[in-house]
Amino acid sequence: MSYFYLKVDNHHANNEKISFVTSHKEEHPKFTYHTTESRIFLKSINTRAQFMDFNSSLCYINGTDLVSMKRSKDFHWQCKCLPGWHGKDCGQPEVVWRAFLTYRKPIKITGPRTYERRIIYLFMVDKFSETIAEVRINELGNIVDLFILYDAEKSDFLQNKLNNNFLKEYHKKILYLQENNVNNFLQIIKNIRDDDIILSSGGNAIPNKFAINFLKYYNKWPEPIRFRLRWSVFGFFWVHPSKTIITGGACSISYFKEVFNKKIQTLNDNRTLSNSLYKGIILGDLNHYGGWYCEYCYDVTQILEYLTRKQPSYINLEKIERQKIDGAFLEDIIENGLYIDGKTELLRTHRYHDNYFAPYYVLENNWKYDFLLINLYSKIDYYDG
Repeated sequence: MSYFYLKVDNHHANNEKISFVTSHKEEHPKFTYHTTESRIFLKSINTRAQFMDFNSSLCYINGTDLVSMKRSKDFHWQCKCLPGWHGKDCGQPEVVWRAFLTYRKPIKITGPRTYERRIIYLFMVDKFSETIAEVRINELGNIVDLFILYDAEKSDFLQNKLNNNFLKEYHKKILYLQENNVNNFLQIIKNIRDDDIILSSGGNAIPNKFAINFLKYYNKWPEPIRFRLRWSVFGFFWVHPSKTIITGGACSISYFKEVFNKKIQTLNDNRTLSNSLYKGIILGDLNHYGGWYCEYCYDVTQILEYLTRKQPSYINLEKIERQKIDGAFLEDIIENGLYIDGKTELLRTHRYHDNYFAPYYVLENNWKYDFLLINLYSKIDYYDG
């Protein structure tokens, strides 16, 4: 049996977190992504390039106003943070800083570390989450070291997509599995460390990239981590009146082994994570979000198919005037801002006045994701968008 593996390569100065080579037994690999037959070695990356030394102060580059600091004549510099960044070294993004402020007891973060923690992000991909999967991998592609993507049981949807070049540019960072062998990923990653991070969330979630990136550089944050996500519906132009939803989880590999007994289902189970036994922390509040949860963010045809397969318990057809969810009904509620139950009023968001309107990748590629940014069923939104 031949295999492909990821090999540590410190001699090549490139941006890839992991590298891909073939075994001597197989000159032309069948897959350009990784499978259960792979051997994966994650790279160790020094954090030094992410920080700048100003005499006695070590400052996080992305969170520091470098221009004003370089102009300063003070030889005893303190890091001057950009708006939305906090901490002695300006390494805490707003969402993390606020979570620490409201935590039940003081948190004494240490860092920066000498080497980054490696982040392993695991989630399922099906036909309904394909678009959101594409968004989150592009959004987090430079932060996550390995994406573990899996098909639902008895499905080969994702495998067929990958074989047809879905997310081709990220195949070197993708490990494909079936749902029934998801818990075997520790055997495939050969140099995983106890302080590396495992992250998991459902198909609609897109974590805040600044919050995830923070975890790579610092120690002694509470575990496990949960995420309060902005609850968007049909697209980022509507928000559920509850505003947020808590979902997804992250923890160190040592915590995953010792507390969760290596069961990934536990990490992604809100009922488990909300148990008082797990004294972790929630990243995100009602105004500063730990990411986005985009529910029913597909076209009308797909929404109908999804509801046909699994009708949510909160939908009572007897209370819906037409007593039938069809394309016309969906177009009407999307246009007028009603939830899928036909009665709950959604909140309108404002693209150009809202710092958390949508993930950065979506905003930067608005031509591709216009259906998520503009309510195409509303004439007002269409012409204003």
